[in-house]
Amino acid sequence: MKYLDENNKDGQRKVAFSAADLSSTSSRNADQCYGQFLFDTLRTSVLYLDQWGRIRSANETAKKLFDNHFLSGKTALEVLGCWGNPIHVHQEILSVARTGHSVTGLIEKIIIDNQERWFQTDKIAVKNAEHGFNGVVFTLDDITPLKQHQINLAKSETSYRAFVENSQDAIWRLDLNPPVALLTEDGLRLDHKDCISKIRERAVVGDCNHIFNTSYDVSSKIRFNGILLKDISFNNAIINLDEFVANDFRLNDFEMICESHSGEHKYLQISAQGIVEDNCLVGIWGITKDRTESRQYIERLEYRNTHDILTGLPNRALLQSSVEHAIRYLQKGKKLVLMIIDLDSFKEINDTLGHGAGDKIIQGIGARLLKHLEGVSSTVARLGGDEFAILLSEVKDLDEATSIGNDLLNTIRQYFYIDDIEVEVRASIGAVVYPDQADDFSTLLRYADVAMYCAKEDMSGVVFYHPDKDAHSPKRLSLMSELGKAIRNNHLALHFQPKISLDDQRIVGVEVLARWTHPTMGFISPAEFVPIAEMTDLINDMTRWILDESLRQVSEWRQRKLNISVAVNISARNLQQEDFCDMVRSLLQKHDVPASFLELEITEGTIMKNTEKTLLILNELNDMGVDLSIDDFGTGYSSLAYLKRLPVKRLKIDYSFIINMLNDEQDQIIVNSTINMAHNLGLLVIAEGVENQDIMLTLGEMKCEQAQGFHIARPMPANDLEKWCANY
Repeated sequence: MKYLDENNKDGQRKVAFSAADLSSTSSRNADQCYGQFLFDTLRTSVLYLDQWGRIRSANETAKKLFDNHFLSGKTALEVLGCWGNPIHVHQEILSVARTGHSVTGLIEKIIIDNQERWFQTDKIAVKNAEHGFNGVVFTLDDITPLKQHQINLAKSETSYRAFVENSQDAIWRLDLNPPVALLTEDGLRLDHKDCISKIRERAVVGDCNHIFNTSYDVSSKIRFNGILLKDISFNNAIINLDEFVANDFRLNDFEMICESHSGEHKYLQISAQGIVEDNCLVGIWGITKDRTESRQYIERLEYRNTHDILTGLPNRALLQSSVEHAIRYLQKGKKLVLMIIDLDSFKEINDTLGHGAGDKIIQGIGARLLKHLEGVSSTVARLGGDEFAILLSEVKDLDEATSIGNDLLNTIRQYFYIDDIEVEVRASIGAVVYPDQADDFSTLLRYADVAMYCAKEDMSGVVFYHPDKDAHSPKRLSLMSELGKAIRNNHLALHFQPKISLDDQRIVGVEVLARWTHPTMGFISPAEFVPIAEMTDLINDMTRWILDESLRQVSEWRQRKLNISVAVNISARNLQQEDFCDMVRSLLQKHDVPASFLELEITEGTIMKNTEKTLLILNELNDMGVDLSIDDFGTGYSSLAYLKRLPVKRLKIDYSFIINMLNDEQDQIIVNSTINMAHNLGLLVIAEGVENQDIMLTLGEMKCEQAQGFHIARPMPANDLEKWCANY
């Protein structure tokens, strides 16, 4: 058999066999055996079919392919059942055999064992003159691995293109033509500058998606593929080669600013990775993300976080940064002055003209302050509501700061015109000096605030901070902390001052007074620590402790047959406690003390705060059997109409009227009138501050029922009181 493997004029492989090679001749057995050997060892499957499509011969590769060693005599339809379209293939074989027109170079698919296999096939016409029939040589080259690779490549390319084109980021590739060798002939690393220069000269845009044009604000008609990087006007915005090379041919979220054609800034974030093969940089893959919108959004958020929305002025946060910056760079011999400006009676403007008018005034004041301070090293801020702050960064002395402050007040005082209404706004300014009075922003702001309230109270325009007027000084803060510890650790003490009946001189009860001796600060007056407690919820803790200890002491006295009632002062804050009555009830039960042994003293000021709620609580206490009395009467502004509604039993005249009543006719008239009024309301009267016998006798003549004071007895501990009672 003669075997030919050659290319036809169309470049397709053609395999041809002469009929003589397929015939059996005894004189050519050796050649036939050799030819059969070659025929069977071909990797190509070969079938020889006659003009009726029957297989006359097949090599071993074909037999293995179709898993059949007895192919001879079978038709193409029988063998090609696994073909995609076996009837079509069979008809094509018959057509080739009868017309003599070969069909070559087809790619056909076969399903074998549920797996796709691809073959390149040739159907070559053969004429057998000796037997007088035409045949077909059918060859099948298995190209499944190649075809599968092509399919995978196509899928990969499709996925790649889909990813690239649908990406919201600009994806690009630079090819280095020729590649840049990263090592010199001596094996040394290429110089940094030389590397950058070569990349710049050789880099060509190999690929980029349409977002690339959008990111760099260029026409979509421009195609960058194949253009040298250096020829692109914005090449430095595509990749920063200096950072890229310095970072070992990599960029991670590197930020750049690119100016668009409209002059606006675009904020880009670039990541890039160099492709290195055999110590040569052959390409660069990159992603450019347009962060302009997110950056602008962040800038808007930052602006809102550092500026007042209504006026556009810096807010407290930015003021703090300005103060801290000014402190850091303050010149020697200069001072900083922080001022707080608070508008006077601004609520009335809002209530009368509406908040819209109030907003216009606030905006107008902000603009006036800025204009007045043009050329002055300063920061104008709005702290909120009707409060502004001024930082004067370079002030010579207090006189200069005071002068500026007064000018600002005059500027604010100029008329505003709201709907043809003239509105005059006045303000108060509190100021503090760095470094003379405070050395950090928080303290400066607090001191300026304290000074501002002093200015409001004194109606004095500009006031600088003075520690004597600071109700919240560090000493007070320290005392507040120490007082809390003293209450929790039971370090307070109780003293008791007797009250007597002026009619028969018998003891009618005691007033409870708290005392505090600090281990290092010594004795601390109630006039100092009680106001501190009343500023916070400490007053609730302290009142509970005093009630608990007082009722415990009453219980002990009762066990020793000493029936003494106690009077305890309570504050307005106590009456705001939701569970105050429950707490009193619980302590009475805890110590098994009748409610009649407890008297609660409330001041006129306490009565007049939240009157309806106070009345409900006092009625509940009265229903429990607790005695109620009004303390320090005459120093407040209580309404007599309201007073008669209260379930009180006693009225205590303040000592300031008692102590001078013998020397001051007005005080004596007040005391006498108060006693008569109380009797008309059905109340008993207690006089406090009785310091001599004459006062006590005069009070008796005025029909005052009870008295207490140093003439009778000073406040004393429980043990001393028991001795005093025994000797009284």
